[in-house]
Amino acid sequence: MNLIHRLFRAATVLGLLAATTAGTAAIASAQTPDDITAKGRIAIGVLTGIPPYDTVDEKGNTAGFLVDLAQEVAKNLGVKVEIVPVNNASRAAALESGRVDMLIAMMTATPERARTFMMTNPYGAYEMRFIAAKSMPLSKLDELTNKRVSVPKGSTQDVAVSALGVKGLQVLRFEDDALAFQALVSGQVDATAAVAAVANDIIKKQNLNTLEVKPNLPLFTLYWSMAVRKDAFALHQWLNNFIYYYEVTGQLDALHKKWIGIPIPGGKLPTF
Repeated sequence: MNLIHRLFRAATVLGLLAATTAGTAAIASAQTPDDITAKGRIAIGVLTGIPPYDTVDEKGNTAGFLVDLAQEVAKNLGVKVEIVPVNNASRAAALESGRVDMLIAMMTATPERARTFMMTNPYGAYEMRFIAAKSMPLSKLDELTNKRVSVPKGSTQDVAVSALGVKGLQVLRFEDDALAFQALVSGQVDATAAVAAVANDIIKKQNLNTLEVKPNLPLFTLYWSMAVRKDAFALHQWLNNFIYYYEVTGQLDALHKKWIGIPIPGGKLPTF
């Protein structure tokens, strides 16, 4: 398995380990900031295995943007933090079952999720962009005419690229992000669509110097919210206050720059 696959697939492997770890953790029942303060501890589910958003430190512990943010939440509550690694498949169950008090796990506040959890105002975002050879002009849609673009099957990229309506554009669908990116590296396609920060990290680590993330033709920006259980109204409101304060004081951007190298994309974070 090549490095690109390992980078993308790390999330799945670490997520399975996380599910085992979470299963042995004590059930978290605190629902208000006062309850958490009284308990002296907060369990936070954190998405792992998505470089450059996270890494493993010299002691083998998960470290990164989301971990730092979870630690800041705990610090402001005056309690210790238990970081519970989760993946896309296990994060909802970890919160519903009470294994964690909350999630900082790159969840977009979709209407469907909002029926199950209380989603906070966004604390971060990512940009979905095209990646192609530096020599390929790509600053306007008609430059995709008769081009082949790889996407993970059924993904948000698949939906967005398929809806562009560019003449002769061929959308080639692969089983996952790693295979879609590998299709570009191997020359099967002219471009692929991926999270800009992840793509830049792969290009750097693989020394793929002929490729670049195209800066002038973004696909979309999605925002991440924290999640708490539906009855955690006081905790939800406290987290909204925390996110607001950390954004206006520049601390959110500072954490993002520390790990990703750039400010949080998309400008001022939205509220709802």
